[in-house]
Order: sequence, then C-alpha cells, then structure tokens
Amino acid sequence: MVRIKPVTLLWVVHFHQPLGNFSEVFVRYANDTVRPFLANLDANPSIKVSLHFSGVIFSHLKKHHKDLMEQLAVMVARDQVELLGGGFYEPIFSLIPPSDIEAQLRMMSDWLEDEFHTTPRGVWLPESVWEPHFVSFLHKAGIAYALLDESLFTAVGWKRAQLFHPFRTQYLNDQVTIFPIHRQWSKQIPLQNMRDIRAAFTQLTHRQEQQMVILAQNGEQFTSSSELNQIKQDQEIMAEWFRHLIHEQGSIQTSTLHHASSGRWPLTYLPSGSMADLESHSMVSTAERGFIEVRSELHKRFDSDRFVGYLRGGTWLNFFAKYGEARLMQNKLLWLYNQIQLLPQGGTREEAEERIWAAEEHSAYWHAETGGVYSNYLRDAVYQRLIEAEKFLLADQSESDPPLVQTDYNGDGDDEVLLRTELCGLVAVPNYGGSLCEFNFWPSDYNLANTFRRRQEAYFTSDLPINRNIEDWHERRMFQDHFVPPQTNLTQFQQGTFVEHGDFINQPYEIVRGQYAQGTCSITLERQGGLYFTGERRPLTCQKNYTLNSPGQLDVTYNISNPATLPTDCLFISEINYTLLDGHSSDRRIILDQRQISCGETLEIKNISSWRLEDTTRKLRWIWSLHLPATLWHFPIMTPSRIGNSWGENYQGSVFLVVWPLKLESGKSLEHHVTCVVEVL
Repeated sequence: MVRIKPVTLLWVVHFHQPLGNFSEVFVRYANDTVRPFLANLDANPSIKVSLHFSGVIFSHLKKHHKDLMEQLAVMVARDQVELLGGGFYEPIFSLIPPSDIEAQLRMMSDWLEDEFHTTPRGVWLPESVWEPHFVSFLHKAGIAYALLDESLFTAVGWKRAQLFHPFRTQYLNDQVTIFPIHRQWSKQIPLQNMRDIRAAFTQLTHRQEQQMVILAQNGEQFTSSSELNQIKQDQEIMAEWFRHLIHEQGSIQTSTLHHASSGRWPLTYLPSGSMADLESHSMVSTAERGFIEVRSELHKRFDSDRFVGYLRGGTWLNFFAKYGEARLMQNKLLWLYNQIQLLPQGGTREEAEERIWAAEEHSAYWHAETGGVYSNYLRDAVYQRLIEAEKFLLADQSESDPPLVQTDYNGDGDDEVLLRTELCGLVAVPNYGGSLCEFNFWPSDYNLANTFRRRQEAYFTSDLPINRNIEDWHERRMFQDHFVPPQTNLTQFQQGTFVEHGDFINQPYEIVRGQYAQGTCSITLERQGGLYFTGERRPLTCQKNYTLNSPGQLDVTYNISNPATLPTDCLFISEINYTLLDGHSSDRRIILDQRQISCGETLEIKNISSWRLEDTTRKLRWIWSLHLPATLWHFPIMTPSRIGNSWGENYQGSVFLVVWPLKLESGKSLEHHVTCVVEVL
C-alpha cells in the first residue's frame, strides 16, 4: 500500500510599485491587486502564507488605505501571515554600499515591529540578485532565511527534483537558510487548469521524503489587466485557487517560511547571479542574441535538462556597463553617499541619508523588455531624491566651501567638474567630449539632462519598423560638438546616418583652468583634435568655456581654431540633449516668438537667435539665446516599446542642434556663444 505524504506549500507573494510611479497606478494597485488578495486570504484563515510588501507600498497603504493595514495586522496576529523583511525601499544589494544595506534592512525591521509587532526572520531579495557575501549582511541583521531562483541551485549541479526543501549556505562563519523558488510552478499557478495543478501535487505526495513546493509570485500576477471584465475574471481565478487549497488540505498543507525553515538541510554554495531571465538581459545585445539562440536550440533537445541548468548569462552588475544612464545615477548616488559620510550625526545627515535610500529603489537601474531604465519618469524619481539629498548637503556647507569642485565624481580615475549657483548645478565631464551630464534645477529637483541613448535591443523583432530601430553611437549629453559635411541635414541626425568628421563627441577634453569669483563659476576645456577625411587627418582645436553666473545663467563660449595648412569647410553643430519628461503635454512646451510647440515635434528654423522652454508642472522657465543667429534643428528621442502584439514608443527627451557653417582658413579661429538662463516660473 502506497503511503501518501502531504505536500507542504510555501506560498510567498510580493507587493511592490516603483518609487516615482504615477499616483493613479498606486491607487489602482491597492484596490485591484492588494485588496482582493487580502480579502480572499482573510476569508480563509486556515491558509498560511508569507507576504512581502516593500516600504514604498507600505507607506502608500498607511497613508491612503488604513483599512488594508488593519486587515493585514489581524492576519499577522493570528499567525496566518508571515511578513518578510528586506531593504525598505526595495534596493538590489549589489547596487548600494554595505552600510546602506544594513540601514535598509533595519528600517524595514523597525517598520514591521512598529506597525505589526513582528520581527522579520526572512527577506525578499528583488529579482533574486545574489552575491555569496550577502550571507554576512543578512546574518548580521538577524535574518535567518531568504528565497532565491532555482537556476542558482541548478548552476552548481542540483537537479530540479532535488529542490523541494531548503538548503544552508555560508560565508566565512555566517550562515542562512535559502529556499529554491520553483519558477515554472510560480508562473503557472493559479492560471493553469486546476486538474493539471492537482496532478502535479499528487505526484509529489508519493515521494518518500517530505516535499516542499515554494511559490514566489508578484501580486500583479493576479491582476493581468486594468479592464473591468478581466479584473473580475482574474479575481475568480484567485478565488478558485483558494477553494482548491481548502478542498485539498489533506494533501496540501500551507505553511510559512518561518515554520518550514528549521531543520538540518544540505549545505550548498551558490554563485553570483539573479533570475535566469535577467542574466541574458544584462549581456550586451549582440551577445544576448547569441545566448538566446543557443538556449533555444538546447531546449529542442529531448535531454535538454542535462545542459540548460549550466548555461549562464551575465551578472546583474553588467546593466551598468550596458546602460550608461543607469551608471550616471549610481555614480551620483555613490558620490553623495561618500560626501554625506563626512557630515556629523544629526538632522541634516539623516534627512540626506533617507533621500539616498529612497533613490536606491532598483527599478530604474536595469531593463528587461519593458520599463526600468527606459522609463524616463522612474529615472526622474531617482534624480529627484538625489538632488534633494544634494541640497541638504549644500545647506550644511560653510560659506568657505567653493561652488566649483573638481573631483573624480564618477570613479573612473579622471576628474569631473561641478558648478553650482542658487538655482542650478551642473556636472561637466571633460573625459566625454567636455559635455554636461547633469543640469539640475534646484527649485523643483529637476535634472534637465536626464536623457537616453537609442539602442538596438535583442528583443527587437523583425516586425519593428526599420526607421525606429536606431542605434545612437554616443551617449546623449548637453553641449556635444559635431563637425559634419556641409550637406548634412536634420533627417540624417534623426536617423543616426550622418557622417562625423570630428573626433570630439566622446573623446577627452583637457581641463585648462577653473575658477570662482564673485558668484561666478568658470571652467575652460580644450581638445586638440582633428577632422578626418578619406585617408587624411587635419588638426582642429576646440576650446569650450562654461561660465555659470548667479543665480542661474550659463554662458557657453566656443573658440574653434584651425592649425592645419588647409582651410576647413563644414558645419559646426552644438548638440544639446534635454528633457521635460513629456513630448506632447501642453504644460511642457517650446516657445518661439509667439508660437507654442510641443517638445515632441520635429522642426527646422533658420536664422534664429532666441527661444525658451517652459514646464509649468515643475515651475521652470529656460531661456536660450545665441550671439550669432544659427539654424536650429529639433527632434524628440523616442525608443520602441512592446505593447501587446504591436510596437509603441517611449519619449526619452529631445535634442536641440544649433547649426553654424564653419569656414576657417589656415591659422584662423572664430567664436560662438550660447547662453541659457533658468528661472522659477
């Protein structure tokens, strides 16, 4: 007679929304995702679960949905729900300094103790990003267990059939328990037919050893659409799953991670990694395409399970190499972190630190196929918190601290230059074309240089129109210097097909001098570069001076000289990438004479000497003027985004191209001046 052993179901559900998401998204998420789930759980008190709410969601629920907090507290008190800890603002620990890991874990632990009178013993690790040394951080914080993607276990030789129980892992003398997440089951339940689910569990009941099924799911998995009919259908699927668990209590026993973690489990040491899908997305696109092809070919084999588990992609940290825009945010975060460590303990430091912790929310620092670093409003949310922290830092400085700072801001071994006044702060990067990577408007915590480079991603399929599958060959910054043929046109710049003669865009400029006097910061950069023609290089020198005057006027002066023996005849174009976050909003606009134009329009205007931008949502007026009239080109930077079975577009910013003819005889030079002024609207 076959003895049937009940299967232990460890059901973990995670609730989170990125910091900076729209307020209506939070409201819809609370009402359409959190509320029905908790209602089903409350109506079935015999079903035990482990839940994780990020601090972002907890903060929203406490402010706007106190009834849900109270309902959750009742279920925690009756030991039906275990609340997991983690970083309060949902950071990925690889992204942040060790002391911030400890602070974020402590902040979440304190929150749970204050609000629910419970101390977390387990943690949720976003995207299963794992480094072996995390064990020590978790152990020090009093954490006993965590969940990780099953691919990390199969990578070191464990078979999927062996992953129905926890494991121990160690780093030095510290130890935690780790639960392997059953990825396929987590994706299929409860959406799969209940008959198939029952059959899968029945097979496990016939095994000799006690079996644990570990489901780790995102709350949004239970609300696949914002359409009312689909919401009702999703809620019925969820209700049916709860009914199934009640009906099958003889063979499926629900438990929490806490109750299941005790025991003598096998020891294993896992590699650095993350969810299997992310490991391919962090690779450079050409390698990612090859990786996907190899994986697809392996899956066609009848014995694919013998090989697929050992096929690994890139590390999560490689997103910082793949997306320079993510790296810029992290560079600013880490530089501010180091500066804040110099402050004495107290109010200013604590305020600045919390802004840094909020900016560590992980969503804006990576990308799979949707959202992430491609979402301009998520990047903006990060910059808002970082600029807030920087303002606290500046407020604590003495009058003797200079508003012009030359320092290795991004940790690349070369100096950058910070220029600041009452209204704005700039970051100049001599090593990358002498461009500006930040133009921060202090009054509304607004980085106007928060733009994005177009890329050809591995997931772009053949149905994407070719004129939208564009790869920019350089990062998009402010005041980048082009030297192009006289016949170059706007369309060529839009499509990225123009010919570049110069070697100035992404090459280093030297810092000639920097000075501060009477409310004015000034820095002069120079590159002794060249123009390249077929088989020939002609020297050309470009000197660029940034002068930032109080309260918010930036003067940019170009001095271009021709030391070559031959004359130069080309176009000089100053490329100015910027963002007002929305290409079609009437609240964000370009004003030319009396005409109002959206930031998403393409235009060419000849003989122009002034224009301005306004953003009423962020109280910004930005006035531009030229010493000598020029031709002005303008177009939006759009990136493809998959929407169902079709392709949409995301607005990433826009670009002004200030175009002057450049005709220089040998030994001659000329100057061009660009001025912009920021004001509170």
